[in-house]
Amino acid sequence: KENSLSTASQYPNLSNEGEEKEDSDSKRSKKKTEEKKSVDPYKDFIHVRARRGQATDSHSLAERVRREKISERMKMLQDLVPGCNKVSGKALMLDEIINYVQSLQRQVEFLSMKLSSVNTRLDFNMGALVS
Repeated sequence: KENSLSTASQYPNLSNEGEEKEDSDSKRSKKKTEEKKSVDPYKDFIHVRARRGQATDSHSLAERVRREKISERMKMLQDLVPGCNKVSGKALMLDEIINYVQSLQRQVEFLSMKLSSVNTRLDFNMGALVS
């Protein structure tokens, strides 16, 4: 009996049979725990860590899509511009593309002037033929 009394004094929530007694403190703590569970908005969500190189939030995903689009467009430009495949790096590739477009602009200007001079000669010759 002395042994059971010391056990009872050490563990006040246990009865002599070893079953748990429910006192007012444990009821209050259970109630608070239940309230926390019902209020917690994240209880239905499981946090999953993304693998390396994979984004989790929408901003990162949108940024990845933007970078992929830029890379696709750069490849398209690289295929359009002769000699661009030899250049490595986006900055050098853009320099090569700029130089190519500027040379095309000069060619267009030259051919336009040549065409206008041919047209004036044709107009002059047509005028001579008509009169």
